[in-house]
Amino acid sequence: MVRWFAILSLLQLVAFWKILGRMGFPPWLAIIASVPIVNLVLLYYVALNPWPSERRASPPGGPRDAGF
Repeated sequence: MVRWFAILSLLQLVAFWKILGRMGFPPWLAIIASVPIVNLVLLYYVALNPWPSERRASPPGGPRDAGF
């Protein structure tokens, strides 16, 4: 039982590490995602805040400052 818990936790850690890195968040947040209640807080934090990768891709003044 404990062995399966460790294997699944490691698989979750690797997945969160890759996903958070691609989204532009620090990948070390994946370690925090293994704490039971904190992972829900992290999920809402990621879902409700603008992603850093999106902030870099937008024009400086936002969509209205695109020159139209």
